[in-house]
Amino acid sequence: MAFRSSCYSFLTTSSTINIAVRTMLLAVATSFFFTALDMHLPVPAAVEELTVVGLLLLLELSFNSRRQTSTKKQSCGVERKIKEEDIVSGLLGRLQVAAKAGDTDAAEAAMEKILASGSKPTLVCYGALISAFAKAGHVKRAEHWLEALEASNVGSPNGICLNMLISACAKSNAVDRAEYWLAKMPSLGLSPDVMSYNAVIDACARTGDVTRAENWLDKMKTAGTNPNVVSYSSVLHACARSCDASLAEQWLTRMEKEGAEPNAICYNSVINAWCKEGNMRKAAAWLDQMSERGVQPTVNSYSTIIDKLAKAGDIDAAENWLARMAEAGVEADAVSYNMLFSACSKTGDCARASKLFDHMLKRKVVPNTICFNLLINTHSRQGDVSGVLCRLRQMREQGIQADRVSFNTSLKAFSRCADPKAADQMLEEMHAAGMKPDVATYNAFIAVCMRAKDAKKAEGWLCRMAKAGVKADAVSYCTMIDAFAQSGELHRAEQWLEKMEGSGLQVSSGTYGLLVNAVAKMGDISRVERIFKRMEQAAVEVTGSTYNALISACARKGDVDRAEFWLKRMRASSTQADVASYSSVIHACAKASDLTRAEAWIEQMEQDGVQANVVTFNSAINACARCGDVERAEHWFKKMVKQGVQPGVLTFNSLINACAKALHLDRAEKWLRDMPNHGLQPDDVTYSTVIHACGAAQEPQRADNWLKAMLSALYSKGDKPSSFCYNSVAQAWVRGGDVDRAIYWLSEAESLGVEVSLASLNSVVSALTRARRHEAEIWSAKVNRSSAARNQRTEKPRFRAPRPERG
Repeated sequence: MAFRSSCYSFLTTSSTINIAVRTMLLAVATSFFFTALDMHLPVPAAVEELTVVGLLLLLELSFNSRRQTSTKKQSCGVERKIKEEDIVSGLLGRLQVAAKAGDTDAAEAAMEKILASGSKPTLVCYGALISAFAKAGHVKRAEHWLEALEASNVGSPNGICLNMLISACAKSNAVDRAEYWLAKMPSLGLSPDVMSYNAVIDACARTGDVTRAENWLDKMKTAGTNPNVVSYSSVLHACARSCDASLAEQWLTRMEKEGAEPNAICYNSVINAWCKEGNMRKAAAWLDQMSERGVQPTVNSYSTIIDKLAKAGDIDAAENWLARMAEAGVEADAVSYNMLFSACSKTGDCARASKLFDHMLKRKVVPNTICFNLLINTHSRQGDVSGVLCRLRQMREQGIQADRVSFNTSLKAFSRCADPKAADQMLEEMHAAGMKPDVATYNAFIAVCMRAKDAKKAEGWLCRMAKAGVKADAVSYCTMIDAFAQSGELHRAEQWLEKMEGSGLQVSSGTYGLLVNAVAKMGDISRVERIFKRMEQAAVEVTGSTYNALISACARKGDVDRAEFWLKRMRASSTQADVASYSSVIHACAKASDLTRAEAWIEQMEQDGVQANVVTFNSAINACARCGDVERAEHWFKKMVKQGVQPGVLTFNSLINACAKALHLDRAEKWLRDMPNHGLQPDDVTYSTVIHACGAAQEPQRADNWLKAMLSALYSKGDKPSSFCYNSVAQAWVRGGDVDRAIYWLSEAESLGVEVSLASLNSVVSALTRARRHEAEIWSAKVNRSSAARNQRTEKPRFRAPRPERG
C-alpha cells in the first residue's frame, strides 16, 4: 500500500523535478519501443519523434486533469467541514440562549440536532441543559441528560450543576433521588459542599421527616462540612412541618451553642411549630424573645399567629395581632389581610370585612385579586348582590383584574336574587373585565328572571345566549320548564319541553318529572298520561317518583280504578314500586270506603316485600273508620304496633272515629286514654270525635265531661278549642232537655271569641220557645245577627259601572 501510494504521488505531483524525471523515463521507454519496431518494420525518424512528443503531451495532460479533480475534491471537503462547524456552532449558541431563558423544549431540541449531526456537544452544553431542566423542576429530564453526559465521556459535571439537580429533587419532594445524587458526587470527582447537604436537608424538611433531616446534618458534620444558618433553618422547618415544637426549640438552642446565629426564618419556624400545636401563648412568647434578642420580626412572624387565630374563628384576637404588628413597625401585606378576610368570608360577616378593607386602604396596602374574591364571597354568602356588584366596580376602578373565580363567586349571590336589573349589571362588569359569560352564567341570569316571575326577560336571556354563540344546556331548558310549571302555565312549560326535544339535547326523566309533578298537583290526570306517552316515545325510563306523582293524583281525585291501573303498570315495568306507590292506592280505596280493596293491596304490598309505613296503616284504619268496622280498625292498629311502626295522632283519630261511628263509646274513650302510653297527646280532633260521639249517643253529661278535660288539656298548651266541640255539647244538652247547660257552653264559646253555629243557636231558640221563656227573644236576636254577618261575608261585591266623564 505504501509503495502504490508513493508511485501515485510521483505520477500526480506537479513539482519541476517530478515532471523532468517523468519526461525522461517516458522518452527512454518510447525509444526502446521504436528500436524494437525498427527491427521488424522500418519507421521514418520524423514519425518516431512526432509520436514521442504526442505521447508525452497526452500523458502530462492526463496527469494534470487528475491533479485538478483531486484538488477540487479536497476543496469541497474543506468547505463542507467549515459549513458543518458553522451549523453546530449556531446550535450551541441557540441551546445556551434557550437554556438561559428557561425554554427547555427549545434547548433540548437544539441538543438533539447537535447529536443527530454526529457532533459531540461540549460539557458547557450538557451543563446548560441540565441546569435549565433543574431550574424548571423537571427532575427526570435533568437526570436523563446528566446520565447522557456520563455516557458521552465529554467530562464530569461541576458542583453547581449537581447542587441544582439535588435542589430540584428537594422541591419536588423526591428525597430518595436527592440522597442518591449527593452520594454519587464523589464518583463524579466532586466533593459535596454545604449547598449540597442543605439541598438534601431541605428535601427532608419539605416532607416533614425530622429524623432524616437530623441524620443528614450529622453526616454533614462528620464529612467535615460546617453547617450554616440555612442548614439549621431547614431542620427547624422539618420540626414545624411535623408539629414538633419542643424539638424545634431544642434545635434553636443547639444552633446557638454550635455558633450559628439564628435569623428571623429560624424563629419563624419555631413560632409556626407552636401555632400548629395550637399553643398561641408559646408562639407569642417566642415572638417576644425574638425581639429581645435583637432579631427584627417579619410579616411572616405575625402572619403565622394571625392565620392560626383567624382559622380558629377568633377574629377579635387576630385583629389585635394585626394592630400589634403595626405598633411594632412591621407593615402588614395583602396576605395578612387575606387571612382575616377568609375568616369573615366563612362567617358571612360583611360589616367586619368592609371595615377591615377600609383599614387596609388607609394603611396603603394594595389589595390583590384574592382580597376582592374573598370580599365578594362574603357578600355572596349573605345573598348581597349589590355588595358583590360594588366590589366588582371597585376592582375595575383600582385597576385590579377580576378573574373567572371573581365572577363564579359572584354568581353565588344570585342564587336567591330576583332582580333582573342586577343580572344586566353583572353582565356589564363581565364585559368590562374581558370575560365572556358561559352557559352557567346565563343559566344563573335566567333563574333570576324566573324568580322575579319575568318569563319574557328570561326568554330574552336565552336569545342573548344564542347570539353570543353559547349553546343552551339541559339546565337552561329545565329552568324555564320548572318556572312555568310552578306558576301553573303548563302550556308554556310544554312548549319549552318541545323546544328542548327539538334542540337535540337528551331529555332526562327528571326533566319530564318537573312537568309531571306540576300537572299532577293540579289534578290534570289526562295531561299527565299524555306526558307519559311522550316519555315512552322518547324511550325515557319513567322513574318511581314520576309514577308516584300520577298515582297520587288519581288517589286525590278518588279514581281508584285509574290509580290501580298505573300501579299495576308500574309493577310490570322495570321500575320498583315503593311504599308511597302502594299507600296512594290504599288511600284512594279508603276514600272510596272500599275496605276489602284496601286490605287486598296491603297484602299484595307485603308479598312484594315492601314494608308498610305509618301512612299505609293510617289509610287502612281510615278505610275501616269510614265503614264503621271497629274490629278491623283495631286489627290493623295492633299489626302496626307489632311491626314496630310508631302510630301518630292521626292513627288514633282514625281509630277513635271508627269506634265513634259504631257508637262504641267505651272503646273510643279507651283509645283516647291510651295515647300517652305511645308518647302522644290528644289534639282538638281527638276530643271533638269523642265529644260528638257522646252527643250522638244521647249522653250529654259524658260529652260535657270530655269538653272540660279537653279545655284543661288545651289551655295548658296555650291552644284554643274549635267551635265544633262547643256546638256538639250544646246540641247534646238541648236534645237531653237541659237548655240552660247548652246556654252556658254557648256563652262560654262567645266569651272566648269562638264562633257559634246557626244550628246551635236555632236549637236553643226552639227549646226556649217551647218552654215559653223570655230568653227566646234574646237568642233569636243573636240568630238574626249571626245570619246577617254570614250573609255579609258571603255576599259578592256588585259591579258598578264607571261614570262617564263630563266633557
